[in-house]
Amino acid sequence: MIAGAAPRAPALTGSLTLRFGSAFGRTVLSHSDVVAPLKIVRPFHLEDGRVLVQMLALGPGLCGGDSYTIDVTVEAGARVVLVAQSATRVLASRTDDRPARQDVRLTVLGGGQLEYYPGLVIPFPDSALEQRLDVGLEADARVGVIESFAMGRTGRGEYLRFRRLLSRTIVTGDGTPLYRDGLDLQPRSANVAGMGVLEGFRYVASGYFRGVRVPLAQDAPIDGVLTAVGEAGRDQVYVRTLATDGCQLVECLQKTLRALQAQWDLRPIPLQRFTS
Repeated sequence: MIAGAAPRAPALTGSLTLRFGSAFGRTVLSHSDVVAPLKIVRPFHLEDGRVLVQMLALGPGLCGGDSYTIDVTVEAGARVVLVAQSATRVLASRTDDRPARQDVRLTVLGGGQLEYYPGLVIPFPDSALEQRLDVGLEADARVGVIESFAMGRTGRGEYLRFRRLLSRTIVTGDGTPLYRDGLDLQPRSANVAGMGVLEGFRYVASGYFRGVRVPLAQDAPIDGVLTAVGEAGRDQVYVRTLATDGCQLVECLQKTLRALQAQWDLRPIPLQRFTS
């Protein structure tokens, strides 16, 4: 270490293990094991029978070398909504640092239902994030996932100033591959802002739903937003969205979410009440 330099903070390893079951017709959080800086807020019981749980991380955000692990299991009869209380900030790290990592494992047993909406990921200048989401489903299990990424704090002129943003989503049903998705942006190695990639858009979102079909009627397009909702397989739907503005992104995703949740006879969730 250079003389006079402040010592570097050690890397953090946080984990969150949750298991949900059904008792007396209600969804219950039957087990939780939480290691800081990850935390959860007490479950909220929604009027339609679902349970909503907020995740949060203490501190300023993910730094190089930090690692978060999230493992969620939903048993038969349980219906769960998992959201992040605020955006995930990925902070700057030195070039020789390891990337920040986040590994998420979602398991939904037959007759269970899980919605996972982790909110926006914001990579700061010189940051690097590697993320993997594994979803394991039994027959008759329902799942909905929406992930979204900013291309930096664009209001501060930080568009595409991160080192790398790598995200992988893998969905299996009873051990059989159902869906694969990948995002790997390295602005210093390629023109990711150009034609055929981002094309100047500043927000990216992707989603996967099992147990629904593509809505027959879709809302009129929103200016500044490109979105696609298509069939990924039998009773499976994918969502793709590019947006120039964060508010436009939220509006588009909420419309899509309402259309898909209606097929499950679910009431729209006022996510602004539970997220910031």
